[in-house]
Amino acid sequence: MPNKKLRLRDIVITTDKTPWAIATEDNQIVRVNRADMPVTEIETPNAKSDFRQLATTSDGKLWFTDFEFGTLVRYDPQSNYFEEWLLPGGVNSKPGGMAVDKDDRIWLVETGKNPNRLVGFDTGTQTFLTETAIPSGAGSVSHLHYFEPAGEMWFGTETNYVGRAKVH
Repeated sequence: MPNKKLRLRDIVITTDKTPWAIATEDNQIVRVNRADMPVTEIETPNAKSDFRQLATTSDGKLWFTDFEFGTLVRYDPQSNYFEEWLLPGGVNSKPGGMAVDKDDRIWLVETGKNPNRLVGFDTGTQTFLTETAIPSGAGSVSHLHYFEPAGEMWFGTETNYVGRAKVH
């Protein structure tokens, strides 16, 4: 790798079979060439960002959360364009777990709120759909898993609960 300090997190593979990851130390997105494995580091708009989660939608766009600024960020590899949305909980929302459902809606947990909240975002209309408190409080939710056959998001909490949310 060109930058030996990269701490890669949340690798995803887009619809064109390209592996991507977020690098937490340098706040970059990293693209991996599958043929011979070199990486391309892509600078992101804010050097003080703290990226936590990465997902991809069926159109090949990358979505990630910025823990430091409470935003949902989209990167379009075709245009090299970034766009950000402030989460409903604002700069202190501290986004945790994130997943994408079959309709390309983003689901994430705001861990800076007590109780934590499950938030939905429609990538087509670019609007937030819902904010639902997690009854246990959750402490923090680091990961979400989408189970398509049942239309559910599953997650574990730091308060020793397993959660399930019906999203469609």
